[in-house]
Amino acid sequence: MTEIQIEMPDDVAAEFFRRAPDPGGRVRLLETIFREYFRKHEHEASELALLNANADELNAEAEDVLSYQVYLETG
Repeated sequence: MTEIQIEMPDDVAAEFFRRAPDPGGRVRLLETIFREYFRKHEHEASELALLNANADELNAEAEDVLSYQVYLETG
């Protein structure tokens, strides 16, 4: 296991120590928080990779669609 040191606002730290008074509980709480965060944000990386892999084709399609745009004169 790797030891880390983090800084957080005093109000957040107070709530953290209140909810997990023993060191083992704090480790489990942080582990749960980080794993949940990583799980929720994992799809963002895969979506970005998918967009980047298809960027040229998507940009060409967008340019094609824009070429059909008609500008109306006013006045």
